[in-house]
Parts: sequence; C-alpha cells; structure tokens
Amino acid sequence: MNEFIEFRNRVYDNESNHSYPLQFLDEYINNSKAINSDETRVIEQIQTIKQLELKEKLGEKEIDELLSFLGEHSTTDRFIVDAVLNLFDDEIKQIVEEKTKDILVNQQYDSQKLYHVLDLCIECDLDMLSDDDILVMLQKYELDLEIISILLDYLDRFNRQGFKDAIYKLLAFDYPDSIKIQGMNLLMNLYPLEIVDHSFVKNNVMNEKNNVFFDSYMDFLQTDFKFEKQGISILQSMFYGDFEDSGKGNNGGLAVLLKGLGEEVSKDSRIAHVFTITITQESTKPFISFHGDKHIFIRLPIYLDQSVSDKFIKRELFIKRQIANFLKRSNIKPDVFHIRFLDNASKAVAHLCKDLNSKLVFTLTPDPHRNMFDGSGHIKELGFNELIEKLNKIKIGDELIHTSDGIIGIGNADVKTELGVYFPQFKDDNVNSKIKMIGEGIQTGQSMDEENRDAYSNRLIEVSEENTGFFEKPVILNVGRLAVLKGQMELLKAWSNSKLSETHNLLIIGGDLERPSKEEKMVIDFFKDYLQKHPEFKDRFIHKGAMSNLDIRLLERNIIKRDFTYPHIYLCSSVKEEFGIAILEAMSIGFLTLGPIKGGVKSYMRNGENGFLIDTSNWETIAKETEKHLYDSNIDKVAAKKIQAAGQQTVDENFSIQKISNEFVSFYLSLKGEKENEI
Repeated sequence: MNEFIEFRNRVYDNESNHSYPLQFLDEYINNSKAINSDETRVIEQIQTIKQLELKEKLGEKEIDELLSFLGEHSTTDRFIVDAVLNLFDDEIKQIVEEKTKDILVNQQYDSQKLYHVLDLCIECDLDMLSDDDILVMLQKYELDLEIISILLDYLDRFNRQGFKDAIYKLLAFDYPDSIKIQGMNLLMNLYPLEIVDHSFVKNNVMNEKNNVFFDSYMDFLQTDFKFEKQGISILQSMFYGDFEDSGKGNNGGLAVLLKGLGEEVSKDSRIAHVFTITITQESTKPFISFHGDKHIFIRLPIYLDQSVSDKFIKRELFIKRQIANFLKRSNIKPDVFHIRFLDNASKAVAHLCKDLNSKLVFTLTPDPHRNMFDGSGHIKELGFNELIEKLNKIKIGDELIHTSDGIIGIGNADVKTELGVYFPQFKDDNVNSKIKMIGEGIQTGQSMDEENRDAYSNRLIEVSEENTGFFEKPVILNVGRLAVLKGQMELLKAWSNSKLSETHNLLIIGGDLERPSKEEKMVIDFFKDYLQKHPEFKDRFIHKGAMSNLDIRLLERNIIKRDFTYPHIYLCSSVKEEFGIAILEAMSIGFLTLGPIKGGVKSYMRNGENGFLIDTSNWETIAKETEKHLYDSNIDKVAAKKIQAAGQQTVDENFSIQKISNEFVSFYLSLKGEKENEI
C-alpha cells in the first residue's frame, strides 16, 4: 500500500484538484507527531486563502484578511498574491488600491511584506508611492537586494523620472552584476543615452569579469534587435544552469539535451527560431549566444537569493515581467512555450504564455512526488518547510496539467503508465489526449579526424593522470553534477568496499571545483576525507571537475579503445533518473552501462540485454548488484561485448537527436495546426 498515491487518487476521485493541498494539510495535522504553533498558523492561513479562492469573489473583508497574512511565510505570500491577482477585476481594484495605500502610508510592513505589496502594485497598475516614499525606501533598504530590485522594477514600470542620482548612488554599491545591470537598464529606459554618465558606468558597473556580458547587453539595448523569419518560433526555458557549465552546480544533462535539441529542431525549415532562456548569476558570458543560425541562447540577468531553498517562489512575477520585457524589446512572440520543471519560474513562463495566447508544452515528471513516501509506502515525516515546498510544487504540476496544451512524458508507454500512478488526472480523457511520450536524445556520429582526435583526447588523459597507471586497468566512469541524489558518495563507498576496486579504477567527473556550491563542497570534501582515511585507494580513484560535453565524449572514446578482460563500465549511481543523457552517451560509445531501476532508464535499458538495471538506494545495493552482474560466470568477455554492442544499437536506432527532434517538431506543429499529428 502506498499512502501518498492512495491519497492522491482519493482526492481526485471525489474532489476538484483545488482541494488537494487543503486535504493533504488536514491529514498532516491529524497524523503529524510534532507540529508547533507557528506551523499550525501557516497551515490555517493556507486553508483560509484556498477557501477564499473557491468563493471566486473577494470583498473588502476578504482582501483585508489576505493582506494581513503577508510577510509570514514565503509560500503563503505567493498564494495570497496569486489569489488577489486571479480574482482581480475593476470592481475590486479600488479596494486593493485603498488597502495597499493604507499599508504603505502607515508603514505597516516589514521588508518581506513590502516586497509583495510592491509586486501587487506593479501587477495591478497601481502607482502608489510618492517621490519621498521611494527615496526613503531606497535608502532604508539599500542592503536588501530583493527590495532594491523590486523598487527599480517599480520605477521602470511607472516611468518614474527624477531618480537618476539615487540610481547612480545604488550602482556605486558592491551589488551583484544582476542588480547593477537592472539599474543600467532602468537608466537607459528613463533617460536619453547621451546623458547617461558612461565614465561612471565604466568605473562602477563594468569590470574584467563582466565586460563580455555587459558589452553584449549594451549592444542589445542600443540595437534594434529583430528575429524575423517565416515559420513557428519556440521558446524553451532552462532555469538551472548554462550550456557551457554542464556538470556544475545544479546544471546537469538538461543543458546538453536542450543545446542539441534546440540546434536540431531549429534546422527544420518550418521552424523560424528556437529561443532557450536561462537565468544567470555569473555575468562572464555573452548575453545572447547563437548555436547555429536559428537557435538563440539568452542569459537573463535576474537577481535571485541563492541562500534560500526555493529561490523562485518570491520572484515569480518579477521573472515573468523580465522575460516579457525581453520578448517585447526583441519583437519576439513565440508560438510555443516549452517548460520542464515544477517550480515557480516555470509557472511564470506558463502564465506569460497564456497572456500572449501562445501554446504551452509541459514536460511532466513525478518529482517531488516520488520523494513524498518512504520505502514502505508510508508518507514521510518531512520537515515543515520542506513539506510546504513540495506541496507547492505538486500544486504547480496539477495546475500545469490543466492549463497546458500539450504534455510530454520522457520515455515510452511503460513510463506513461508510471506517470499515471502519480497523476490520477490521466484518467480524464481530455488530459490523456494531450500526452505524447518522447525519449531524450544525443548527438550520434560526432567525429573529429583521427590525428586531431588522438592529440586532443591524449591531452585530456594527461590532465587526468594524476595517478600513475590509472588507465592500465578498466575504468568505472560516472559523469554528472555533484549531489546527494546523484549518489557519487555512495558509489565511492560501493567501489572501495567491494571486489570492484580490485578489478577497476574509479573516475568521477562533475562539479565546480573553483566555486563549488554548498552541496558540491560537501561531496568534494567527502572525497578528500575518504581518501585521507583510506590512502590505499589514492592511486585508483580520480575526481575531475566538470568538463565540456565534447571533452567527456572524447575522453570516453579514448578509454574505450583500451581493451581488458573486464569491460569498462559506466555506472549511474543516482537514486533515480528521469531518463539519463550521460547514460545514453556512454552506451553509444560502447561502455557496459548500469543505471538505476527507479525512474525512466528502464524505458530503454533491458536488463542483461543492452545494460543492467540496479538498485542504487545505497552503497551496499550498488556494490552487491554490480558485483553480481560483472562477475557472473555466464557473462564472459564475449557476452559482455554483445551487451555493449546492443547498447550502442539501442542508441543509434532510437535516441539520435535527429530522430528525437523530428518527434518534437511534429508535436509542436500539431499544436499550431500546421500538420496533422496525433497527440
């Protein structure tokens, strides 16, 4: 019995999906072993907000009550603002104006509440602040970056003149580049270019690290950028990383997929452009990059507080406005928007899509649904804030299923069946008719002339050979971002505590070694500490930082050329993988691949035929099951090579980026009515 899945089915069999968070929280209160008064109050507020939404009408009393809750919790703040905006009309505009004015005039706010009041003012077109109010706030909150950002946005939205000196003063502070660029953008919008003090900008905004980005951004602001071609344009969002930083931070295989997919889709003559947008905090690369003639990568300089666990929830509407501003300035109106995560940034894109009357495509995965229950199927006792965050993401997923025009599942019919377990909405024919199952794909057949390839890959091997003779044994390879859920720490323990360390050396690639995130640093420190405690493995384990996709594939080709009794192994140690781009790439090159049984890898990996599915729950299961397959007496060198060849064939026949992109193009065109295609 799975309590979480049973609960989801029970709610959707009997109630509207709007009641889901409320009913779950009711059960949480009844079953939780420990819940304090502050948590109880937040839950009661969520219940009140949702009940008011269901009435579909807000009066003075209801608006008063909603605004009184602002500032207490990030999730309730989001729900409150959404409730007001969802039910906002001319009839209640005056009430909202009066109530927000009272809050501002009487200064009944802290910085958290002020942020959302200003957010509401911008969205509801309420220019409520006097010049003195703005100047006081700019000074009082000069160290609160989110308030500074929303105030700059407010000045921009209402074209408020007379603050040039105050903006210059802010730009002199040691702010992140994203805030400084927002300030510069405001100056350029409010004042003629010739009166902007360029020497000040050069001394206080530009530096050696950001000059490439800043120059390209200024070119964008000063140039009449047009992207005009015949055909359909696609906008896909990728808010976790950069094409050039795969394997760093939380930037995984999605960057590799979207880069290749965008390039390939854009080659189709029926596609005008593919725009891929991300949010950048590191202004070291150009604002706009071209990948092929028609695939454009945009790095939006949006400030996000990296110290909070959910950095998008507070900034949802700001993200929406910034994307909208870029599209308007560039005269871009995408025909299709494609989002891929259950988070507030994706929700922002979805709402913008509907504002523009475009078609919305949504790649659906059961995350965080899979993490809501334990191995026995019981609902997990999660920390309160973690629970609320997960409920918010589940709620977003349910909303996007309803509002999207097309839903993509990653994999085959078996994965669709699994999705249906987590999403009871699939029972609805209207929802089911939206779904298309498409796998992910990789570039196959990439080549470099033999002489250059050997020189290039030998250089990579030399960089890696900190340990003499490391490549004189077969290798267990693992590539990806460093994270607890990616299992690299468990893999190191599995390898070192088993026969695997006798027959194979271990190579893990991933992570930002220069500026690691908190989680990356934890994993890197674990590697170092582990080797200090177990010096006997120092010559046989290498951890390399993230490498470009081209470098990794060349390194893999060089490794696979070295023949031993035992095969080279690619071992994906993730607790689960939705699909696994790195697995496909290793299969295509000829590694014997092992992947997690949880997730979507089973949609293409057939146990014992073209690879092996293993339980990656912990190091014991990884070690036990890898040993079982590798040292099985029935799997000799010849049998292993057959499995490796079958893996290569699987990728070549089913998962080339060319084949996958054709499926995406057909799906996009079908939504626009350009071509008959069954969804």
